[in-house]
Amino acid sequence: MKKYIFTTYILSLILGSLLFNSCTELDLAQEDAASSGNWYQTSDQFRESLNETYREVFWPEDEVYEGMDDDWQRRDALHAIKSGSMSSENTGWTTIYKGVTRVLAVIEELETQSVLTDEEATQFLGEANFLRASFYAYLIAHFGDVPFYEEQISVEESFEIGRTSKDIVKEKIYEYYDSAAANLPVSYNGLEYATKGAAYAMKARIALYMGDYEIAAAAAKNCMDLNEYELYPDYGELFESTTKNSVETIFHIPRSEELNVIRADNVQDFLPRNHGGYAGRNPTWELLASYECVDGLPIDESPLFDPQNPFKNRDPRLLETIAPFGSLVDGDGLDPSSGSNFMDIDYNPHPNAKVVRDYENNLDIRNQDTRSIGAYAAYNGLLFKKGITKDWIDLRTDPDLIVMRYADVLLMYAESKIELNQIDESVLDALNAVRDRAYANSPFENPRITTTDQEELRYKVRNERRAELAFEGRRYMDLIRWRLAEKALTGYTYGLLNVTVDTNINVAPTGPLMDNLVNKDLWFWGQTPEIDEDGLPDFTGLLNAGYCRTLNEIIFPERQYLFPIPEQDILLNPNLTQNPGY
Repeated sequence: MKKYIFTTYILSLILGSLLFNSCTELDLAQEDAASSGNWYQTSDQFRESLNETYREVFWPEDEVYEGMDDDWQRRDALHAIKSGSMSSENTGWTTIYKGVTRVLAVIEELETQSVLTDEEATQFLGEANFLRASFYAYLIAHFGDVPFYEEQISVEESFEIGRTSKDIVKEKIYEYYDSAAANLPVSYNGLEYATKGAAYAMKARIALYMGDYEIAAAAAKNCMDLNEYELYPDYGELFESTTKNSVETIFHIPRSEELNVIRADNVQDFLPRNHGGYAGRNPTWELLASYECVDGLPIDESPLFDPQNPFKNRDPRLLETIAPFGSLVDGDGLDPSSGSNFMDIDYNPHPNAKVVRDYENNLDIRNQDTRSIGAYAAYNGLLFKKGITKDWIDLRTDPDLIVMRYADVLLMYAESKIELNQIDESVLDALNAVRDRAYANSPFENPRITTTDQEELRYKVRNERRAELAFEGRRYMDLIRWRLAEKALTGYTYGLLNVTVDTNINVAPTGPLMDNLVNKDLWFWGQTPEIDEDGLPDFTGLLNAGYCRTLNEIIFPERQYLFPIPEQDILLNPNLTQNPGY
């Protein structure tokens, strides 16, 4: 008789190995897992089993916590991806396969159950197909060919199963999403679960990753045609913890302070030091440089760009993503040495700004966010603002984990049609709708996209994805599928020149930062970085002129376009082959 494993596909889980970008260890035999012969006797038990796979640990975001892409860094530390040191010992897929197997247990029970109404059985099957499609989609996007099974496997089988071509697996994924879309409702009254729109949107995402542009365009259009979603009117507010299940949200994992389901991972690392944080996880200069100016031109082409005021006259999403400083608009009375109010305290990394204003308490305080006061203040002067509010200060915050939102669907639709060279008004409308929302609460008008040239639009949609989706876990896979990771993730990360550190506010700072920039009225950037044909900034000119320093060298070898197969599993199963280069 076969002995079934219900919480993993391979023995390595029993040994406790974890998915490399997850820090949550899951119990191996829960009461609500499908290991009990007395389970699945009620609708609630089916619901609880499916609910288990809606947990955050099953929905990893690539770069948000780990710094895998060119949008953010942790001071001068490097993730294995950016140091070129990914190995079969520091990656894994255990948690995702646990999700697969739990869903398969539910599907098998659905085939023989007699306790559910037809409506309940249809919905549960739709959800299960959505879930297994999403889990397998993550696996093939990151690992390529993977072990694939549609029924629970025995321990013995887990030692023998090989890898199935991702081309075969992706067809099954499309089939699962189609089945889910056919069986799921457009919306719910009350608690939210996977919907028809979520199935269409997630199908579009994996199809885009696989280069199946016709499938991606059709799936995205199906989601759009539901007329169920719209862009939230305020871009910055969308990501705050008080904005729950917005009109733009298609699929999310809810968090709740009341239920103690919070975002607790490295919250302090994102907070300004003036608010008790570490200011250790910073947007890159590359991200800052990538946003267009309000005339729709890149910074090295726009006459509106001022390297001493890098936030001025820029895409409004920049000011909602990175904490701004300096002069922001003409006539504001500010200059490059000025700060801006961020959570009721001026954020100002300028070395002469040893004192900043605390507006809430109406007093001046020592500025811990400048490197002339704090040696560990942001090494490049930048802090994330997107979604970060005073709610974070107690290190307990509960914003929704947004897995899919409508703006992403519009951009996926536009990109797919552009790659197919099927460029019409619907493509421009999708792009401009996203941009219109970005500019809606600013003093500027959207410089609308009107070109129908494929190459120009490819540049636009890629840059649009970076501006719109920064810090949401999408950039890394975009670089992978565009085959730009080798270029974007090879070179250096950059930061401010060194400056003397003295907590005495009456001691003037000295050092290269003062001599080469500040005293020459060249703060923040000494010159404008160049932007290449892929929208990637080049800071070599600033470095050669002595205006900045390198924090570390980064490298992305070609082998890292796929994650390595976990070494533990290869040792246990000789039929598992390794990806090339590892």
